[in-house]
Amino acid sequence: MKEYKPIFISLVKFFSVYLFLTILYYWYLSYYQNKLHTCDDYTYMVAKQSSSLLNWVGISSQALHMDNENYMRFFINNKSISIVNEGCNALSVIILYISFIIAFANSIKKTCIYLLITILIIYLINILRISFINYVFSYYPEYGEASHDYLFPAIIYGLIIVLWIIWIKFFVFKKK
Repeated sequence: MKEYKPIFISLVKFFSVYLFLTILYYWYLSYYQNKLHTCDDYTYMVAKQSSSLLNWVGISSQALHMDNENYMRFFINNKSISIVNEGCNALSVIILYISFIIAFANSIKKTCIYLLITILIIYLINILRISFINYVFSYYPEYGEASHDYLFPAIIYGLIIVLWIIWIKFFVFKKK
């Protein structure tokens, strides 16, 4: 049983962190969606920054919130393209990511620095992802559904897997 102790500890850490963060996120969303009947601040920010990115590269876009809607409406060239809801903001993926990193953490300082840097990377890639999905929906609608359902989830989950591998290979099992 002693040989399995590290695995058991990692599993307990993973599920504890995942459950804790998921409950916090659920309460956060419930407050905005059920009590305020509006879009949460994080999703609002992600949608606005995605729109700003497109505007920065010369594509006219807007992310607008309508009263009593728990999502943002995304427009390109004054045409409604999509909605950006809480599922688009990547927080649930980030929660899973954090849980895995903490499950295999062996140094608080290293873990915190790695999480700060990589969560920022995930956040920025997600902004690019939302911007590009809306671009595809607007200019190449025949590829929109496939891009949304397959290509872009593969990109965000692929990034997560690569970051996990880097964490394990270079920080957890690094040769001394």
